[in-house]
Amino acid sequence: MAGRRKTYNEEEALDKAISVFWKKGYDNASSRDLQKAMGIGQGSFYLAYKDGKKELFEKSLNHFLAKYPKVFLDMLKTLDNPIEALRQYFYVLTEPDGLFGQLGCYFSPIILQVSDKDLKTMAIQKVLVITTGISDALLRAKRAGVIKSQLPEELWNIYLLNMWTGLNTTKFIEKDPVKLRALIDFKLKVFEDEFF
Repeated sequence: MAGRRKTYNEEEALDKAISVFWKKGYDNASSRDLQKAMGIGQGSFYLAYKDGKKELFEKSLNHFLAKYPKVFLDMLKTLDNPIEALRQYFYVLTEPDGLFGQLGCYFSPIILQVSDKDLKTMAIQKVLVITTGISDALLRAKRAGVIKSQLPEELWNIYLLNMWTGLNTTKFIEKDPVKLRALIDFKLKVFEDEFF
């Protein structure tokens, strides 16, 4: 017997689920909240996500990475000097009216708040995909002689990880986008100035 046909757009449903998870957090988002936002009934929900909310969240992590950071990381691979693109990427986090500005990183709260080790590990892996992609682009630019930096290469990934997670926390305390952008500019100088 053939399975029931899907009557909803999975990509749109995942976008709606991401919105719920992003606003409420994993622990506070109920299956009912998710079903309502996604526009699907309980039967369809558990047919599509046999492991329930956890499976949906895992799929949302992959979908989010593919929809947002991966597009940026793919673009970085095409640039000789990724500094300005990186600056603009970080600037988006400071925009108070944007989703990233209002809600922060999608992955970081999972690392800090969720007790489920599998989800925590998945979120850590996603953040590391982002910081490694950025670090790789910067290293290519350094090896091509486009940028100079005295920061030891083995620290680039952890420096970017600290920059990413630090900014995601700092912006909830310091709300002035001008100051936050000045901080981003200062932190990026480590890749722009050989004597920094």
